[in-house]
Amino acid sequence: MQQEKKDLSLKHLAHDLNNIFTRILTSIELLKHKSQSSENYSILLNNIESGTYLASEIIENAIGNSALTAKTRRVNINSIIQDVVRSFILQYGNRIKFSLTLEPKLKLINAKYTDIYRIIMNLTANAVEAINGAGSISITSRFISEKDCLLIEILDNGCGIEPDVIKHIFTDRFSTKPAENNSGIGLSIVKQLVESFGGSITVNSEKEAGTTFTITFPVAHSAKKKGKEIKKTILVAEDENLLRSLLSELLQTYNYTVLPASDGKEVLSLLENNKCDLIILDRKMPVMDGLECIAEIRKRQIAVPIILASGSQTENLEMLSFLKIDHTLNKPYNFEEMLSVIEELIP
Repeated sequence: MQQEKKDLSLKHLAHDLNNIFTRILTSIELLKHKSQSSENYSILLNNIESGTYLASEIIENAIGNSALTAKTRRVNINSIIQDVVRSFILQYGNRIKFSLTLEPKLKLINAKYTDIYRIIMNLTANAVEAINGAGSISITSRFISEKDCLLIEILDNGCGIEPDVIKHIFTDRFSTKPAENNSGIGLSIVKQLVESFGGSITVNSEKEAGTTFTITFPVAHSAKKKGKEIKKTILVAEDENLLRSLLSELLQTYNYTVLPASDGKEVLSLLENNKCDLIILDRKMPVMDGLECIAEIRKRQIAVPIILASGSQTENLEMLSFLKIDHTLNKPYNFEEMLSVIEELIP
């Protein structure tokens, strides 16, 4: 009984934190739109965004919610590379010369922040080990248009890898180091993680001439900004005033008309006098929550696509199907992710 109370308390904590993270991320997205001319602002915002997603996923993993294992987001890999390199600079100072050639405004990929962080961290740690903590490491990112993919290269000028070792380098549990010296996740797991997001990884090396790991990932296609076509109307129900205001303003920058509501009863009232093309509902709201509101909408036979935004991560799939909910967005969500879903539901 005590453990059940503790688990419930942790779930409520995760829900509240995810609401806060969503507010932060929505603010970041709005700032990006308002400061597109400044590359410096963009770098800082990307770093904040990356850190927020990492914090969210660490909390989710700590709670041990198995429903999250397949969740991916749109990931800015440049900001993760910068985070990883920053941690090594703090540790090694000027003993290692890092050279970063990161394509500005690099396209995003669909992945988990924590997994991409583990991939970049592990490969960079291998490079640091190859140069024995003193030397040079180059990391490059760029978009390959003809293949519609991102390419990441991590190159060191270290000792290189023997040919008979290279052919086994991605084999499960293979290592040239004693077990007590193995601190990373292993290159076989790195390969599995890369491939789980539709990517590939290769290695080229010469003894005493250095090593290059090359990773590719398919890009995540962004939602296109609306032009001057007929405006679509979206009803946004969110009880947090700031988040509702931020989300409404962002949607308006994409030429959507927004009807804001703070609870389920207000949604029903708005639907009596307004026609909308899509409803975005928060799961937990006062007066009438999201699921109760959706049940009433379906009871009234109002045919409208519905997106349910939830911070709890543990929605009943049968209930979602019964209520004919078109899509569920787990908080904290990426605004680009929401836009893509919106364009699928109301093209």
